Amino acid sequence: MRKVDIKQIRTEISNHPSLRHLANVPSWQHLGELAEQLHGFPHEIAQHPGGMIISSTPLSKIVPIRKGAFEGRFVMEWDKEAVKDAGFIKIDFLALGTLSQMQEALQVIENRTGHYIDLSRINFEDKDVYKMLHRADTIGIFQVESAAQMQAIIRIKPENLFDMALEVAAIRPGVGIYDGITHFIRRRMKSEHWKYDHPLEKGPLARTLGIILYQDQVNELAMSVGGFSGADAEQMRRAFHKREKDSLLTTWRQKFIEGATKKGVPHNIALKIFKKFNGQYMFPESHAFAFGVTAYQMAWLKHYYPLEFYVSIFNQQPMGFWSLETLKEDAKRHSIPILNLDVNQSGEKATIHNESLRLGFLHIHKLGKSNTNRILNARESNGPFISISDFVRRTGLQTNVLYNLADAGGLDCFGTSRRQIKWEIGLTYQPMPHQAPLVLPIEQDLIELPKQSSLEKMQREYRATSIYPKGHLLSEIRPYLSRDILPSHDLSKQRHAANVKVAGIVVRRQKPRAKTVFITLEDEFGLIPLIVWEGTYTILEDILNAPLLLVHGKISRREGTLNVIVEHARVLTNSEYVPPSHNWL
Repeated sequence: MRKVDIKQIRTEISNHPSLRHLANVPSWQHLGELAEQLHGFPHEIAQHPGGMIISSTPLSKIVPIRKGAFEGRFVMEWDKEAVKDAGFIKIDFLALGTLSQMQEALQVIENRTGHYIDLSRINFEDKDVYKMLHRADTIGIFQVESAAQMQAIIRIKPENLFDMALEVAAIRPGVGIYDGITHFIRRRMKSEHWKYDHPLEKGPLARTLGIILYQDQVNELAMSVGGFSGADAEQMRRAFHKREKDSLLTTWRQKFIEGATKKGVPHNIALKIFKKFNGQYMFPESHAFAFGVTAYQMAWLKHYYPLEFYVSIFNQQPMGFWSLETLKEDAKRHSIPILNLDVNQSGEKATIHNESLRLGFLHIHKLGKSNTNRILNARESNGPFISISDFVRRTGLQTNVLYNLADAGGLDCFGTSRRQIKWEIGLTYQPMPHQAPLVLPIEQDLIELPKQSSLEKMQREYRATSIYPKGHLLSEIRPYLSRDILPSHDLSKQRHAANVKVAGIVVRRQKPRAKTVFITLEDEFGLIPLIVWEGTYTILEDILNAPLLLVHGKISRREGTLNVIVEHARVLTNSEYVPPSHNWL
């Protein structure tokens, strides 16, 4: 919040034609004073999702508490700074979906093989696993699956757990704020000559090539260069996050420069080093190592047990960076067939069937736990369903749920086209009365209906499940595209600065702190990373918000990565059932 200029407010009121008569009204005269009094006050109340306070005395006798939104949960009214000042023990718990994915994958492997895998005892220097990571084959892998991490891992090329910690820590706001990630990658690739601003930096920064990559290094640098104690270094680091940081940092800056001067560091160098500090988020080093190990373990599972890996990640949605459709396409590239729901074969969640992944009932929109239980209970009680009419009568599902199941392919096992399945549902369905329904023959009312086109079938599956197991939208429409529109797997053959045309579903839009926009397209063969400069995005913003795009651009090759720099774009086609993209704009 910027400081309020009372005189400026009064001047603007006096100069505004419609407000001039209010300039001398007392309430307007006090507006600036009141606004200034509010400066620094919390503007909202938020609850930490995983924060816990530990006390030997009941907290209700010490601090004000209130009931939380969930039964049996209470919230302390103090903020984290007051909690710290009071000396409470505060623990923050991280809820990581990938741990549930890991647990399920290991359980499925044990059920299938009879052997439990201890992931703490696997080979952490497996070259095949690292080769997979170097190719950015990281979709679904914790911490290294984002588009930015894909670009970084191709360049960093981790070879051990120390490198994995560097990799996961590098793509953080606090590292990127001064273009630190770019300098780190160039130094790691030995394409940038560099040296320390002062020899005292070597101790804290040698392991990260002169870049502050970990939160701990702020403290280490303050102690090594500025002569701070450990307590003072931590207080300075925390000052960057406080509301009154400007005044606090002035004091800390002066103390740092004075301490550095006593250690023989020139004033201008001390100031330059202090300016490397910032209050943006960075990983603590221990955090980075823990996440790096977990990322490697998930990469190991993906490499050696891909079927179990994908089943578990399908069952833990929503989580991660990519949509279920993108995960499905990645699974198929790893030779994992994806099967539609089947009311006689599927379980509640995704399962393994004949070395394939079969979707579960909970992957169907608007089906829900209650309806799933009705289907499973009916099947377990009286055996497999033998016809559409049998399924409708035994489950008692509503027509909207039945039609959704039909669109998802769940009733294909009965051997008729999906249009005829819906027709038969309409003939069979009867609202649940207070007495048993009268079962009447329907054969005389069955008619032959035209089959759905593959494109119509795909769109209806997208609407029912946000996933089309059989194929990809681009494979359906590519025959209608001009031959100069390149598939994703042909881009690697193109030289730098070559003009290209590409097309695909938008699966991700992202605009980090910089003004450049990053977009990822997906076609039937893989992902296509796009870069949109600020001026181009201003012109094409409305078009680039469409779900399906045809893009003209130039190939950009840089340090092993490949992107398409967008120059022109147009909407490929409109479809309300295309899976939604993940946007961070």
